[in-house]
Amino acid sequence: MRLKIKLLTALVMAFGITASYAQDLPANPTDISPLLIGEKVPSISILDADSKKHNLKDVVSEKPTLLIFYRGGWCPYCNKHLADLQTIEQDILDMGYQIVAISPDSPEGLHATVDKNELKYDLYSDSDLAVTKAFGLAYKAPEKYKKMLFNASAEKNPGELPVPALFVVDQEGTIQFEYINPNYDQRINAPMLKAVLENL
Repeated sequence: MRLKIKLLTALVMAFGITASYAQDLPANPTDISPLLIGEKVPSISILDADSKKHNLKDVVSEKPTLLIFYRGGWCPYCNKHLADLQTIEQDILDMGYQIVAISPDSPEGLHATVDKNELKYDLYSDSDLAVTKAFGLAYKAPEKYKKMLFNASAEKNPGELPVPALFVVDQEGTIQFEYINPNYDQRINAPMLKAVLENL
């Protein structure tokens, strides 16, 4: 519990993320307004790698969930993070959690990420960023990314990105822990994440 409180305090102080919700997407990732600990996962649709529709609330009701938002299979920092998580995947599963990772990539693009990183856990597509926006993680992408994002999302992404984030969610859909960092090259590492899960 002390570890949890210290981590959360550091995040709030370091990144100044507030609980207010803006109507328009911010242009700066430091200005997002994400869901907070104690809030509920929204009832909203996501697509799996086979383009099958699922309700996110139903997905997390199956097991306590490690819910990851990443920028896409094109991002080297995201690929490194996904691969890092795989090193403790069995520990996570043994603690009773499932791993769910969401990105703006199209369902077809998810297959490439799974193959590249030899992932065993589930990836989901949020190509129009509806889920990302519901979590308050979306911001306007820099101009240089827009064409690539449009293509990677099967022409559904108008030029938006998620701030990389990790949520721990219980089966009731309540957020128990979160790590959100506007610096996309900074992610919670596997040993720290394992320590967090052991202390929840």
